[in-house]
Amino acid sequence: MIFDQKKRFNILAIGAHGDDIELACGGTLAEAVKKGHVVKMIIISGKESHDHNEKPIRTKTQAESEIKNAAKKLGVKDFEILGFSDKLIPYSYELISRLDQIICDFDPDIIFTHFAFDTHQDHLRTAQSTISAARRRNAILLYEPINPSGQGYVHFRAQMYVDISGSINQKIESLKAHKSQYEKYSESWIDAVKARAKFRGYEMNTKYAECFEVVRFELILE
Repeated sequence: MIFDQKKRFNILAIGAHGDDIELACGGTLAEAVKKGHVVKMIIISGKESHDHNEKPIRTKTQAESEIKNAAKKLGVKDFEILGFSDKLIPYSYELISRLDQIICDFDPDIIFTHFAFDTHQDHLRTAQSTISAARRRNAILLYEPINPSGQGYVHFRAQMYVDISGSINQKIESLKAHKSQYEKYSESWIDAVKARAKFRGYEMNTKYAECFEVVRFELILE
């Protein structure tokens, strides 16, 4: 994919939680913003979150603040928090309808969302809902999951790459802006994300990259 300035794209990134988008396509979004494209982020949950023992991880206020600060690090000004409950995101008419309306209003040229076989239930249902809502769109890309949610029985296929060498630092800073997650997973989380970006960069003969699996992508010959 070449983000040049001959055509201005509307790019929509949809993630289940604050930090999902930054993890998987933050570098791509930062590159797009720098080149003059219009980027919008949708976070399906964004409320308070707890671990499996119901211990609080972050409050609603913390979540909203971290999402805002992370988006700012990427240069993204347009983001929306839908406020569905963490761990209970549905694959439902309600969510599909909300996303359908956002897609109609924003009119994206490219849509990014979770891998459709992610093992995290919120990620999976976000992907399903996005694909259903975007049924009339011709450019849908699934971003690469990261462990532990990436350890599924259907393998992610790296089919499209974006060079993020010029935005890897923005990507990392956007992750660190999610302070509650950074404290939870520690610096090893950052190391793993950076290592994966370096590996994907090696595959495409550049320093750092992100990759995506294609649901469908229209080739326009002009």
